[in-house]
Amino acid sequence: MKQWLVKDIVPEDAARELAEWPDPFRKILFHKGVKTKKEAEEFLNPAYDGGLHDPFLLDGMDKAVERISRAMKNNEKITVFGDYDADGICSCVIFHDFFKKTGFENFHVHIPDRFLEGYGLNEKAVDEFARAGTSLLITVDCGVTNGKEIEKANASGMDVVVIDHHLVQDGKTPPACAIIDPKKEDDNYPFKFLCGAGLAFKTVCALVARGGFNIVPGWERWLLDLVAVATVADMVPLVGENRVLTLYGLRKVMPKTQRSGLISFYNRLGINPSIINEEDLAFLISPRINVAGRMDHATLGYNLLTTDSEKEADWISGRLELLTADRKNQVEKISSAVMNKIGREESPKIIVDGSADWYPGVLGIAANKIMEKYGCPVFLWGRGRADKIRGSCRSNGSINLVDFMGGLPREFFSDFGGHAFSGGFTLNDGREDELGEQILDRFESYPRDNVENGFIFIDGEMKIDDMNWQFYSFLEKLRPFGVENEKPVFAFYDLPISEVRKFGNGDAHLQINFKKSGGENISAVGFFRGGDFSGLRSGQKINLAASLERNDFRGRRELRLRIEDIKMV
Repeated sequence: MKQWLVKDIVPEDAARELAEWPDPFRKILFHKGVKTKKEAEEFLNPAYDGGLHDPFLLDGMDKAVERISRAMKNNEKITVFGDYDADGICSCVIFHDFFKKTGFENFHVHIPDRFLEGYGLNEKAVDEFARAGTSLLITVDCGVTNGKEIEKANASGMDVVVIDHHLVQDGKTPPACAIIDPKKEDDNYPFKFLCGAGLAFKTVCALVARGGFNIVPGWERWLLDLVAVATVADMVPLVGENRVLTLYGLRKVMPKTQRSGLISFYNRLGINPSIINEEDLAFLISPRINVAGRMDHATLGYNLLTTDSEKEADWISGRLELLTADRKNQVEKISSAVMNKIGREESPKIIVDGSADWYPGVLGIAANKIMEKYGCPVFLWGRGRADKIRGSCRSNGSINLVDFMGGLPREFFSDFGGHAFSGGFTLNDGREDELGEQILDRFESYPRDNVENGFIFIDGEMKIDDMNWQFYSFLEKLRPFGVENEKPVFAFYDLPISEVRKFGNGDAHLQINFKKSGGENISAVGFFRGGDFSGLRSGQKINLAASLERNDFRGRRELRLRIEDIKMV
């Protein structure tokens, strides 16, 4: 059972500053770091022009713009190399759109095969680019850990521009002619959490501003649909510049998008573009872009976002839908196998598991699911149809994965990288049997951070009658929700149940109905929680922790609650 932690009251000085907003909205703002009227105005009504930093504040941007501009003006062959996830795909599309807009055609986009090439730049690809006459290589959403490969590119006559947001290993940057990565030690850019597509966008903004191209000022804002998808998909903090970019992408660009691929998604998935939000991106659109690289080839996602053909877009989106169903089956197979091995052990310290039969493309999703259930770091490996053993890992925050893997014997990995909380690795042949023992040994001596598991933070106590459209309109001003801007959760005490029902295949989902004082119904739903909270019945009183959301299913507009936790009274 989770412990509910009610957030502190607002201090008097902040309460006076935020007096024009009612409780609990005032309290929510305060706990999001908003303490003055000016900060509240900036947070609730972020301005595009005033909310973004000058891209030339990024270390390396001047050099990158100069080299890319020169290559375009001299018609040099440019190759863009991107990661195979939604962030990498969107980053590649941003450069595709920019080059096309300027009329530059001498470029090639290469997204690696997850199973045959693995993560990041590889030497075989560098050789191919050299044979094709590439003189400028641009890596997006990868490259900062590829020193050896970039040395080879330099020796082959290529200059390399790295545009990445991943952690620099051991403080060593590769020998590129320009590196744009706000996580570099010597970078003083004010915002450190842009995703790869966010940095690609900033680079295009800099090119438009200084490159001398015949582009109408402001055209680059049409790329914000891609930035919004990537930012939400990559789960970077939705604050600061990320909040501005995602908000404008969702509210200004995506409703008007001319991308046949996004329009096909809207039609296939029942998304109303006029009210599209970050949850549509997180749960519907970005997983289907990601699934291309997980289950087939990421070029599918790239082609979807660059095609002008409605027919091609519909075919690709249909293909991605089939792959999504297959991905769900694979994740369930892996997570069930791991959980069955753990059995009744309630709190393992760390989980390491793998099988040559497991599909590497879905290991990250499975690892995340297992990590959320057990609240500990998870390392999974598999081979499937890949040429090498590949793995994914997820951390609950107790360890920094990149630092942790960096302390394992170097002969284990041919490659590894990622973020503090999520990472990937490629094992050298024959090392899989020793991996678990090595990870467990390092974990015992590794300095670990205390992580609060099993807590729900409550933004305020509410009554069921408070759940109305006026209150919902207040909450809408806080969107987009995500990492570091979580959706508010409220506590409802002594709430009598009017009806309990389950729905979906196998009764997978839970719905609890309540009545307001005026007799109106309001429901609370828990997706994939049909097996939780057994014994609930009509007439019973419960304490409910839930968020408020709008439901437009089948054209019926209603307010409902999303279940976070239930306590019996």
